[in-house]
Amino acid sequence: MNDTVIAGCDEALDDVLARLGLKRFQMPKPKLNGNVSLFEVVRERCLATLADMADEYASEGGIAFGFADHREFNAFAHRTSRDMICFYVPAIKTLWAFFHGLMGQREIFPWIDDTGRFEGQPPQSKGDLFFVRPLNKPGNEEVEIRRKLATAMFDTALDFMLKREVAHLWNGHVELLHTKKKDAAFEEMRLIEGGLDISTVQTLQYSADAYAIQQAFARAYRLNPFAEYSEGLLKDHKMPADGEHSTTWYFTWFAIYASFRLFDEACEAADLPQWTHPPAAVRLGCLVSSVAAVCAKQGWSKLSPAEWERIATEGGLEAERLVCRLRGFALNTNAYMSLWGAPIAEQIQNYLHVWETLAPQLAAMPRGPQAARP
Repeated sequence: MNDTVIAGCDEALDDVLARLGLKRFQMPKPKLNGNVSLFEVVRERCLATLADMADEYASEGGIAFGFADHREFNAFAHRTSRDMICFYVPAIKTLWAFFHGLMGQREIFPWIDDTGRFEGQPPQSKGDLFFVRPLNKPGNEEVEIRRKLATAMFDTALDFMLKREVAHLWNGHVELLHTKKKDAAFEEMRLIEGGLDISTVQTLQYSADAYAIQQAFARAYRLNPFAEYSEGLLKDHKMPADGEHSTTWYFTWFAIYASFRLFDEACEAADLPQWTHPPAAVRLGCLVSSVAAVCAKQGWSKLSPAEWERIATEGGLEAERLVCRLRGFALNTNAYMSLWGAPIAEQIQNYLHVWETLAPQLAAMPRGPQAARP
């Protein structure tokens, strides 16, 4: 099914959007130069990934997938007549703009330019930041090295975000929510409003994070999308090397932390009374043991758990530094590092405590992808 591209079911998704007071995002028309909306490329990429993950999604209309117009950095998974996943527009635009904004500053990752492949000025959007070449158009080998890195980080964050929504569907989270509030969508930012208590919500979110990050590192191992940056990164950052995947491990942590951090900013801007996740650093730290375990079991890495923690810490701290730089904030390294101790251990203990009650409930729910019902 590697070449399968499937279409989403508009009617099922539009019905849910209407009940949530949302409208489907309308794709902009292609530019005269042939470039298409970023959302068109993201949609086709996500549908192909979903088709590869599940036979039930490989047929036309096997899953409803789309984008919603809204101001929130949000997404939802839902199940009615079929499985569905929806991203809010700002989640895609913010991730894309953030990674490209980083690369537009030459003082960030200066070692990238040591390769001599970067010519002229940093890449500028020129008003077309959200238009990209179509999937069937041959790649441009002359694309600036920084723009290429930005796209690779976006792809990593997008893949993680998509597979979190898959986890909510396949691991019983959506069905559990329906036992509390019938037909409610599993919205990332507003689950407290769906009738679940904060401890349950955070544990479900951790469950989705753990599933998605294992998927993300499986993809990282398979594709090794950051391999060409190894020489410069390892020269600039004194951290454990792990063969040809050294840089890929680092940038995978970097990209995922950045998505967590931007989500935190969105929750703060929305003035939510309770967040559905702990802070980004704690959230990332809770996942290190999962990555270390799966990479060791699959033979993908020879790093020790302590070495994995060091790479994750450095990747997250670098992303935090760059977020602060773009926002004009002062970086508080001590505050960041202080979270990589007692707060993480306490959070994991909380998850394990809730899981004793939650796991039997989830086991009773429908698992895996569900075929469309007539």
